[in-house]
Amino acid sequence: MSLGLLVGRFAAFLNEQPTTFFDSTPSEAAFPTDLERLREQFGHHIVLLTLLSRSDGDAVIQEREVILHHCLERAHNSGEPATASEAAELGDYLRDLRPTTAQLGPSIRRLERGTKEEVIAVVTAAIALVDADGARRPREVEFLADLKRELHALEEAEAVHA
Repeated sequence: MSLGLLVGRFAAFLNEQPTTFFDSTPSEAAFPTDLERLREQFGHHIVLLTLLSRSDGDAVIQEREVILHHCLERAHNSGEPATASEAAELGDYLRDLRPTTAQLGPSIRRLERGTKEEVIAVVTAAIALVDADGARRPREVEFLADLKRELHALEEAEAVHA
């Protein structure tokens, strides 16, 4: 299975999540200009993970912390770690963020252009996110675990052929 197909399955999974709690228009909170470099790097991760966290009604603090940790780790791994003030500002921003399902398509398209490592990182964060609030939905957990296994299998198959 290709990386694009696996990302497509992740998109379909997010599309299947209840949308009752999603706003019909994006949240009024604009992405802080001080965080523009972080938005450029992984704003699409934030949208995808926040949509998943809000699919059960609200992004509780534990879920927001998973998203924040994911973003800070990605920034650190890129060689451009976030400052303490950037981390605090991003945490504040995540508290009020309410992306719409209309933002899903552009975010998935950007993820499709990413690396396997990036996709694995997003899926790993999604797994941590569904576990964060203590209300595990077995279907979510099973789907994400299967997706992560398939991503690792794809990575291993490509390493053998390299």
